[in-house]
Amino acid sequence: MEDKSEESKAEDPVAEGMAANEAKDVEESGKNGNKEEEVASMRPAEEKKESDVPEEVTVAQEAKEKGQEVQEEEKKKDNKETEEEGKQGGVLEEKKEDEEAGGKTGGEEDYGGGGGGEEGEEEEEEEDVFGALSVFTSEVLGTLACPADPMSPQDRSPRPLSHQPTDIPSIMKLLQDLMTYDDEEPDMTYGPGPSDTEGRLAAMSHLLAALVTTLDPQHLRRLATRLMSDSCLWVSRLFRYFESTAYIHEDVREGVVRVSRMLLHTRYPRYGQEGYHALYTRPPVIYTAATVRPGLPQHLATMLGLGSGCVRVVPCSDDGPDNVGGASGASMDTTALSRMMAEDAAAHKRPFLVLANTGGGAVGGVDNVSRILEVCGVHEAWLHAEGHALAALTLPNTPNLPARVCDSMTLPLSLWLGIPSLPYVTLYKAQEASAVHAAGLTALSLHVRLSCLPLWTALMSLGQNGVVMRLQHAFELSQYLQLHLANLPRIRLLSPAPPEVDKIVTIQDLVNKPVSTAQLLETVSGSVVFQYVEEGNTGTKNSEYYDNLNSWLGQVVRRDVGSVGLELVQLESAGLVLRWSSLEAPDTHHLTRTHLDHLINSLHHQLDILNATVEQRKTFTELVASAPNLKLVDIPGWAGLGGVRYMAELWMHQDPPTQASKEDINALNVHLVSQLKATDSAFSLGEGSDGLNCVRFGMVTVDTDLSELLSLVLSTGREVERSSRFLDQMTDIVRKGIEAATEDLKRENEERLWQEGILRHVPIVGSVYNWFSPPPTQGIKGRTLDLTAGVLESTENIYRYHMQIRHGTAPTRAETKLPPAPSIQTPVTPSASSPTHSRTSSNTSTLHSRQASENQPVAVQDIKSLAVSANGVPAAVQS
Repeated sequence: MEDKSEESKAEDPVAEGMAANEAKDVEESGKNGNKEEEVASMRPAEEKKESDVPEEVTVAQEAKEKGQEVQEEEKKKDNKETEEEGKQGGVLEEKKEDEEAGGKTGGEEDYGGGGGGEEGEEEEEEEDVFGALSVFTSEVLGTLACPADPMSPQDRSPRPLSHQPTDIPSIMKLLQDLMTYDDEEPDMTYGPGPSDTEGRLAAMSHLLAALVTTLDPQHLRRLATRLMSDSCLWVSRLFRYFESTAYIHEDVREGVVRVSRMLLHTRYPRYGQEGYHALYTRPPVIYTAATVRPGLPQHLATMLGLGSGCVRVVPCSDDGPDNVGGASGASMDTTALSRMMAEDAAAHKRPFLVLANTGGGAVGGVDNVSRILEVCGVHEAWLHAEGHALAALTLPNTPNLPARVCDSMTLPLSLWLGIPSLPYVTLYKAQEASAVHAAGLTALSLHVRLSCLPLWTALMSLGQNGVVMRLQHAFELSQYLQLHLANLPRIRLLSPAPPEVDKIVTIQDLVNKPVSTAQLLETVSGSVVFQYVEEGNTGTKNSEYYDNLNSWLGQVVRRDVGSVGLELVQLESAGLVLRWSSLEAPDTHHLTRTHLDHLINSLHHQLDILNATVEQRKTFTELVASAPNLKLVDIPGWAGLGGVRYMAELWMHQDPPTQASKEDINALNVHLVSQLKATDSAFSLGEGSDGLNCVRFGMVTVDTDLSELLSLVLSTGREVERSSRFLDQMTDIVRKGIEAATEDLKRENEERLWQEGILRHVPIVGSVYNWFSPPPTQGIKGRTLDLTAGVLESTENIYRYHMQIRHGTAPTRAETKLPPAPSIQTPVTPSASSPTHSRTSSNTSTLHSRQASENQPVAVQDIKSLAVSANGVPAAVQS
């Protein structure tokens, strides 16, 4: 105890003394004994203030005041005996309160001092509450876990609230359907991801956080004070920010908003009475880096009522002392920041707040916070930092060494630790108590749920070592992947580059060796961002084709290595990049270097394919340019070699082609792709930037013979062209045959009318005339068209002898005695000037080019002959 008192006297700041005591206790025993002593000594001060606690509980302020009282009392103690007696009294008092609380049920205090029987009944009733809740929760979760078929759109569609209550099974059924299925992706099923012990504990804590709100209000305030003070103390000591107070919130932006309100009350003393009039003489200015989370400065200005005009964006420098870690264009230019602050101060404006980036954003750049802090000190501005590099403050094995980084910081612990639904924590240097209270930093609404309980249980479950080990493991994986990617050819790193080989500082060195905060932030990397670039690229933006290559690379690697979640991000200055953040993945603590080795091996294999495709693309372009009937096609969003379109000679000289030619080109290339797929599945149908179909070539390897592939396309295209010419000739024959049959039947009807006489066709008179002179019994001859021979014949032999003779075939034994030749035989031949693809054939493909190429040949080839009756209706078809 003497050592503890000496340390408390040696350090003047109250919070630093608390941090030093706590760190030493964790190192020596790993227990929470001193925390219980602090809480025991805090109890009397709390009892005195219970009577005037406001409705909106100022929990964090009470916790800080209690910590200050504890330190003042310890400093006043002159010897070891007095200190031990005071702490023993505090422990006895705490035990007494625990015994009194043992007979309370559901948060209701027993002021009447009931007997032992009543206490037993209350304990039994409390157990029944948790038991019933446990049974109900297990039933609900068991219902949600059972898979079910999707509900109909009518049942799952939104509807007004029903007048009558809905039973629990129906509610759970609808909830399960909404969680599992989605109207936009009906083939997909969804479900919660796997969780470890800490994740399940955090989920259960949300249930308890709502349950404890049913406690007695006075007891609930004391419980909230204890949980809040513990959580704030643990987080501030984890991140070695001893002179800070914590604010726990649900929205990631709420912390900096309330801190800024505190600054307004501090820098403008009359702001509470005059409002925006107090800002008129010296309006505040907010400075932000271009790499800060998008929308944060504008949201901050809107919530403070300052307007977007008060926000100034500080440019980023590509080189110089501000470029921390080697990230290109990702660091705030502190020289420009100093100049802008001086200009605003000369214009009677107040430099108010600076938003810095420390490893956040898409690239993960780190601003030079040490230099920015100096500039802010000159102009009395406040520095707020966000980013993944702040998690490295927990790594050094020097818990008593404070980290001088910024004035406030926001910590997404749920993201970093991989524990779902933990609140955000904002650490800040507390100002005047009135300003802190006016900004709402000490308020905690207890009517809904106790938001700090999940954080409290998660930190208790992990412990300080567990938190540090998870963050250290994430940084080690990022550094491991980054060092391997730096050695891959044609891979450009956009995240802060690792140091040179002889200057590499490992994460373990940061833990064991004393390092400065600046070096700590420069070494770690929470995000790895890279892209495949053209050979000799010196930092310029990738072309659209290389964006397609990076898109293909990301999709293939994600398919091969699903455990490492790569994401594709579009950057304005670089194009499409691949990004992996070890501090954003929920299962990073389950990954090992073996998973990253699998990722690296997959990248090596796919990079070989990319290199071969890029090299072969030049040869492919030259071969297509020299090949007849082939045209190179630009396919948007395609990462392969490209596309070629087979063109007939008639279409090669049409620029642009007519609408009929476009339909024929589409039909021909669709049929060509279908024929090529039967030979090699690597061919696929594509659509060029001009909207016409083409043959699409994908990724290739070094040993791929492009000339052979193009020769296959040419030969197959010629075969399809010849077959389509035959189909067009058949179509022309059918059309001309129908026209000839129609003319013959029309002429025969006219001749028969004159031969039989007009009187036979006069009503009433014709009937009498036919009775006296019956007409001939021979009927009107029809017409039959033989497509093979191209002959149009009359049909009297078909109806008289019930047989049809094929032209150009030798007669069989049954056909040795042939019937007489038809009375009318008209040869039908296609036009000599018929083009390769006639307009008639293209008209059949107006609905869809693929349907035309597949359906049209079958329909025509199945017809061998077509019979037409006298009135023009088809009479007989022979297959």
